[in-house]
Amino acid sequence: MDDQVISQTDVIQREALPVIDQGSGHVGETEFARHLERLRDERGWSKADLAKRAALDPSSITRFEQGARNPDRETVLQLAAAMTLPMVERDRLLSAAGFRSEIWDEPLLIELAHILADRETPIAVREEVRSVLRMAIAYGRLKRFETR
Repeated sequence: MDDQVISQTDVIQREALPVIDQGSGHVGETEFARHLERLRDERGWSKADLAKRAALDPSSITRFEQGARNPDRETVLQLAAAMTLPMVERDRLLSAAGFRSEIWDEPLLIELAHILADRETPIAVREEVRSVLRMAIAYGRLKRFETR
């Protein structure tokens, strides 16, 4: 298996392009459009509010939410910062826009993904690794809770 290096700007070919309703021919909402609108609505912000906080034109927000335009990676990060999204939610927004998550810039996570995806790694070993991960996650949550 050849290793492939993926940069942050590489696009995941998923639902990055607008979805066209076959019946009407109109551009439909993408996963990103729905996600962005939900996040904005949760904050009780208008499109103009989000645009101002993200230093974008209000018409851009409209086009993103209609699925008529796809943002570039930097714009998605601007939107996430404007909404002060936690890392996990920011990465969901990146993914919905078709971009690779920044989480994958951590070499340990990349190595871990390779171990878990490698079919030559015995199933028992993969299950042990998953068990250790569950313990590490529980420990991290406990320590995070203790510091509050």
